[in-house]
Amino acid sequence: MSETKYGKHLIQSPFYKATAEFGGATMFKQTDEGNSGVVFEHHYITDPKWSINVSRTPDTHELFCFIGGNPENIMDFGAEVRFTLGPDDEEQVIRDTTVVIIPPGLKHGPITIKNFTKPFNLLRIVNSREYQDKLDAEAPKEAAFKMEWLRNGNEVRKHGKKYWMNIMKGPLYNDYEPGWTGMSIWAHHDEFSAGISLGYHCIVTPYDVRFSHAHNNHENLCFLSGDPNKPGELGADVEVYLGEENEKQTFNTPTILSMPSGLKHCPLLVHNITKPVIFLEVSVTKSFEGKAEGF
Repeated sequence: MSETKYGKHLIQSPFYKATAEFGGATMFKQTDEGNSGVVFEHHYITDPKWSINVSRTPDTHELFCFIGGNPENIMDFGAEVRFTLGPDDEEQVIRDTTVVIIPPGLKHGPITIKNFTKPFNLLRIVNSREYQDKLDAEAPKEAAFKMEWLRNGNEVRKHGKKYWMNIMKGPLYNDYEPGWTGMSIWAHHDEFSAGISLGYHCIVTPYDVRFSHAHNNHENLCFLSGDPNKPGELGADVEVYLGEENEKQTFNTPTILSMPSGLKHCPLLVHNITKPVIFLEVSVTKSFEGKAEGF
């Protein structure tokens, strides 16, 4: 793709070996190509003995998204995961599709599987240091107050847990756009208090976005295999048009479309689908907005 003007924005087959502390298996990863402001990793958890056996205290926001492995029904989690938070190692039990919010300075881990009946997915999103500094500088007093609760726990305890505000089951929406199916995670307005816009969807019938548009923020559009046992197979053809020239790009393998602020994109077509495709969108912005062509 590098021989074309916009081919550099396609990161194809972005697979890496996870570190030992994150299980050591192959993962789909955005390594902050193009200074998008985030690093994110998508792990297919197929081993019932998988675990993260270390504790960490990050200096930027992190999100741990535990998602059912069947993209047509992400609510069917099929496992029980134990996740510890805080200096007292308060144990959280995850049995459903859940997002765990880790603000800067919150100790977390280990993470272990107690019960496992089917594969699930773990999406981990990490802010860059530069973006975190920007968020901290812009945070109003109300945001700082909420961040203290996320970091130190809310003493108004829920079921004996003071970190209950860090555990979010959703936000979730059903059949949001034609071409998608099942439930979607749809968080475009800083629902996780991390300056992260997130969408996690399933495509099973042709998906067609016709209008050309751009954003004021870097946007990552990712197309992943919906089959946890065959992560290298996308099972669909994708075509997308980029820039003022409407330069056509095509691919049929797992790919990240990493687009800087202001880059026009679309039409976008996902077709020739032979199995479910995970469509993941990650952006660094508190409020996700698109600017249509001509406005």
